[in-house]
Order: sequence, then structure tokens, then C-alpha cells
Amino acid sequence: MRIKFVDLAAQNLEIRERVDAEMTELHQNTAYIGGPHVKAFEEEFAKFLGARRAIGVSSGTDALRIAMIAAGIGAGDEVITTPLTFIASAAAIFQTGARPVFVDVDPDTGNLSPSKLRSYLSEGHWSAPNGPRAILPVHLYGMPAPMSEINEIAQEFGLKVIEDACQAHGASIKTGQGRAMAGTMGLAGCFSFYPGKNLGAWGDAGAVVTNDDELADRIALLRDHGRLSHYAHEEFGYNARIDAMQAVVLRAKLELLGEWNLRRRKIAEAYRNLLAKFDVTLPVEPDGIESVYHLFVIRSDRRDAIREELLINDIECGIHYPVPLHLQPACRSLGYRHGDFPVSEHIADTVLSLPMHPHLTSRQVVRVATAVRTALQPNVDLAAGAAKGDKDSFAERLRA
Repeated sequence: MRIKFVDLAAQNLEIRERVDAEMTELHQNTAYIGGPHVKAFEEEFAKFLGARRAIGVSSGTDALRIAMIAAGIGAGDEVITTPLTFIASAAAIFQTGARPVFVDVDPDTGNLSPSKLRSYLSEGHWSAPNGPRAILPVHLYGMPAPMSEINEIAQEFGLKVIEDACQAHGASIKTGQGRAMAGTMGLAGCFSFYPGKNLGAWGDAGAVVTNDDELADRIALLRDHGRLSHYAHEEFGYNARIDAMQAVVLRAKLELLGEWNLRRRKIAEAYRNLLAKFDVTLPVEPDGIESVYHLFVIRSDRRDAIREELLINDIECGIHYPVPLHLQPACRSLGYRHGDFPVSEHIADTVLSLPMHPHLTSRQVVRVATAVRTALQPNVDLAAGAAKGDKDSFAERLRA
């Protein structure tokens, strides 16, 4: 039987009863734009993250773009981000009129490197007239970026920090004041609710969270045509509202998100134990960091052989991301070349994403690990007691 990379159908079964009832009520009231479900989701999501405000928008890309515009980012500005992420991170910067500028990533985590960030800022060679105005760290694969160091650098150089938390719903970092959620440690945090995310809608949706009421009010204005009242508009805004139907789905899933994230972490631990003795680089979780494993990404110079073995065994997998942003055709005008960011390029050439979702069974996880191990050591006897021991210990941990 096929092992799915993401199993949205299994998620839907868990929320079906609540969603069916609330969709019936929604259709009776026909409150499709705005309304009580949107307001309730915004309040519940802000509470889940420990943030003052959450503003629902139509996608993660709109969350990034509108948050930056509301923060005053625009033409002539630079926004520094990572080349190892989805195109939306750079596209949103470009769409504000600003210029995306890349710095390389940490070789262990794949997240923005504070040392490379500081080096770029210290050199002072800007490619846009106003120079850097903001930093856009990405919490890659659900692993929070080193926000304490990034915020310290931002304060030193007078920059705003807007977090791309589109893959990190519920991830956290230990701070001097306790644990802080990804997306709540900068001026604003941006989330995507694309269906495959840890918290996914039944279509496109997103949100911006912030503790700044003035910024939140501006974001709310911009997402809805700059509207003051039905036919009065403060400024030219966007049609970037979250649908009430998506809010219904997200409210139901939000109730289960903590449980689902915990199961992802247990599955990640099992993958680590099953693959620990084999020649693959496994995800690193630095001290104080708690990932929610949106993706479980291994690295290997034999990536293609592993991928082929997985596919032969009817196991879905992915590559996140095969081409760093600085080498994308869309970024050609930025003037970067092959070799400019060697760490990102090496990671892109070696990464492979294994199945990761909260409905994976212990048997399926062992099957995935067995395929990886077969590709790396074709002659290993996986039917022997060691493999059985792996299965048994994993099953016990998952029941704990």
C-alpha cells in the first residue's frame, strides 16, 4: 500500500463532524466573507501563539507582502532573507517594490546564518538606494531560526524583523522569559495555511500575527481594499481576505494542532533512531529549539538513489528545495551566480524529504526507514533482529 507524503484525508476524518455542523450553519447564514468564524479563528490563533493580534488573509504570500507594506517596506529598500526557501519569500519582497538580498545559511540547520548576516551588514555594500530596512528569517521545515541572534543584529543595525513562519505553526524557542512561539519574536510573523501545512486549510489562506496594534490595524485595512466602511476607503488596499469557510476548517484543526505536532516530533525521533547508524545527515535541533517538523529532511550525496528506492517501494517523497532562490530564473535580475551561496547550493543538491504527517503508523515509518537503509546498504539484513528491535522500540515510544 502506498505511503503518502502528506495524508490530508486522514486529517479530514478527524474534523469531519465539527466541520459538517459548522458548514451547515455557515451556509444557512451565508456569512462567507468575514463574520463570526473569521473573528473567532483570529482570536483563537493569536491565543495559541501567545500573540496580541492575528489577522487572517488569503495566503501566506499575502501575509508576507502585506506585513512588509504595512511596516513601511517599499521601493529603494533591501530586505535580507535566505536563498534556501520557497519562492514566495523572495516574491513577496519583490512585490512590495523592495529588493530581496540573500545571505547564506547555517550548514547544520539550513536556517539563516547570523554570522553571514552580520558580515553582509558590516561590509555595507548595498544593492538598493536605501540599503537594508528589514530581515526576513524563514523557519525552515518547521525549525525556528536563531531569533535571539537575529533580533540582536537587527537592533544593532536598526532593522525591522518580519518572520516567515509559514512552515512553523507551533514551533518554539526557549528564551529568558520562557518559551516563545515562532512568528511572535519579530515585529510581525507570517503564516501560510496551504493545505499541506501543519495547520492547513481546504484551499489557500494565511495570517499575520503581531503584538503591535497599530500595525495590526493597518494590515486589517490593507487586506480589505483599504476599507473604512462599505464604500469608504482610506487607501488603495488589496482583496486579500480569508474566507469564512477556511476559518471553519482552521478552527477545527487548531484544536488538534498541539496533538498533531507532538506526534510529528515522535515520528521524527523514530526516524532518527532508525537511521542513526547510516550514512545520512539527519535534522539537527539546537538546544532550546523545538521544531514541529513540517518536513523531515535528510541529506545524502546518494539522494537520488534513496529517492529511487522509496519510489520503487511506493513511498512518496519530495525535495525541498532543488534550486536555491538565487539560481531561479525569476531572480536572474538580482545578479547572483552559481557559487555565491555554497552552503545553500550543497544542501539543495543533497536534501530529500521523507513522509511526515501525524497519521503515519509505526509500520509505515519502519518501511520508509528500511527503504532508505536498503538504498545505502543493499546487503544489510533488515529482517534480522535489529530491524525487529527498531520496530518494537518505535511502537513503544509512539504509545507513550
